[in-house]
Amino acid sequence: MRKLWPLALLLAACGAQDVGTVDPLRLTATGLPPAYLGEPYSASLAAEGGVRPYRFSLDGKLPEGLAFQGGRISGVPKEKGSFPLVLTVEDAAKNSRAQKLTLTVSDPPPPRLALVLPPAQVEGPFLLLARVEGREAVGFQLEVRLADLEPDPASLKALSPAHLLDYDPATGLLRLDMAFAKPVKDQEAFRLLLTPKKPLTPRLSPQVVFYDKEGKPLGQPLSRGKPFSSLLELAQNWGKEGKGDLDGDGRVGEADLRLLAQGYFSKAQTPSPEAPGGGEGQAPGEERAP
Repeated sequence: MRKLWPLALLLAACGAQDVGTVDPLRLTATGLPPAYLGEPYSASLAAEGGVRPYRFSLDGKLPEGLAFQGGRISGVPKEKGSFPLVLTVEDAAKNSRAQKLTLTVSDPPPPRLALVLPPAQVEGPFLLLARVEGREAVGFQLEVRLADLEPDPASLKALSPAHLLDYDPATGLLRLDMAFAKPVKDQEAFRLLLTPKKPLTPRLSPQVVFYDKEGKPLGQPLSRGKPFSSLLELAQNWGKEGKGDLDGDGRVGEADLRLLAQGYFSKAQTPSPEAPGGGEGQAPGEERAP
């Protein structure tokens, strides 16, 4: 029996060491990402330490449209507000931890057109890049006065073929309308080559009106000779038979876009001396990216 004591003590010591190396149970969630009314939402909640498996529970009222299962909140919220919640996790050893959380549901953020411009002075041609960010949109209208900058319309690379571009050298007004076959978010919309007339640090302040997933303008539509819905109709039926077949050839495409372009942009007005010419600053719907 005496010879067994060292072995028993060694096993006891090993067992105590194994128990001591188990990390304490804890929840890793410190907060919940914001949710937006009418947009799909998903947030996974996790734990660490303790003894697996875990069992999660959630106390409190979730907004209508969201559900909690297996440590995950998901669904499409149908009501706005601030919803206090208590998340609890229990491990296989019956240890538990709780964490207070708040889920905020608000209106979706408006889309924005993020412009990527050289951050320093330039003397030669450079590319202007524009991205649709923040929220889905099926199109936009853009107007910007180019001060000491000359665009190359032939260089335009657009995400959608359903776009119309107009530039008036006399006024420096650049107008670009673009429609998408389906909603776009967090994608580059276009790139355009600009040439400075003198060394300068580019600054642009465009006016932008977006159209939401239903094709409704988020603001006052910019003045055009024809409705934006005509351009959107082309985008949604591009390459197919359907509405927007203006030339009657049975297929919506470039020929129909050229017909729509006739009279689409009205004559640009000469800006008053007080009007900004594309200087520093931002307009609604526009954000200059670094």
